[in-house]
Amino acid sequence: MPAHAQRLKAYAALPTRAARLVLCEPGSALLAARMCAWVVALSLLVKLLPLPRAMALLAPRRARRDVPPDPARVQARLARLLDSVLAADLWVFTPTCWKRAPVLHRYLALEGIPTRVLFGVRREGSDALSGHAWLEAGGEPILEKTPPDYKVTYSFPKQ
Repeated sequence: MPAHAQRLKAYAALPTRAARLVLCEPGSALLAARMCAWVVALSLLVKLLPLPRAMALLAPRRARRDVPPDPARVQARLARLLDSVLAADLWVFTPTCWKRAPVLHRYLALEGIPTRVLFGVRREGSDALSGHAWLEAGGEPILEKTPPDYKVTYSFPKQ
């Protein structure tokens, strides 16, 4: 099947997937809708403002102070939900790390899990640079398949 046909098939399945989420898990559907709004906001803010200002606007004004009893479970649930939103691969909803990390930072803070967003670069080959954004909690990367091997160029909030 050609690539464009596969994409059309995936786009056609989006309303069904969304309806199933609304019916089976209405709380998760509402959270996914809120995440969608912040992905749109972040995508617009980084075009209009410097990154530090955009990140400050995205960060919650008041974070929860108490850490949940099972932070790893909360982290995995929020990451899975945001990853499914970004997997739509439509308009601003693209599975990119620079959108994932700040939005997850926001929702983890709202759940009482303090994190930092790190942006870094590394050399790929002789003259190509590669970039990545990830979250760190307690000085360790979280929600990453492999430990990031990048030179940190920016962190939010500053340490």
